[in-house]
Amino acid sequence: MKNHTWGELPIPNIYKELEGEFIHFDLKKEELICKYPVLSKFFNPMDVVLGGILDSYMDCTMGPLSFLLGELVVTKTFTAKYIKPVNAQSKFVTVKAWRDSVDESGSIYKAELYLDNNQIASISEGLFVKPKS
Repeated sequence: MKNHTWGELPIPNIYKELEGEFIHFDLKKEELICKYPVLSKFFNPMDVVLGGILDSYMDCTMGPLSFLLGELVVTKTFTAKYIKPVNAQSKFVTVKAWRDSVDESGSIYKAELYLDNNQIASISEGLFVKPKS
């Protein structure tokens, strides 16, 4: 993995830990797609990826997208819905994130997490705001 993925912004340690990979960025659609391997070190005792890791996959796609769109923002709120479990049957997951709206209170980003068979496993929404100085 390169030391810089997003222009001159260093890759965050969590992105390195998750072994994320940029797949496609579309400026016109305000959309970013990233791919993450399913790693057993993130399994709970039932051999399913922890929900917090699924959240990280999605947040770690929304965050870089916000930077690529020229926003220097942080996640203020984040909600997720889990639809299908992610386990060892999947070798990787793909996250598609997009900016849904922007106004004076911040930007709403949404994401969908897909298993490697293209079935949706989770959805999320986050409010991103400029950090207070």
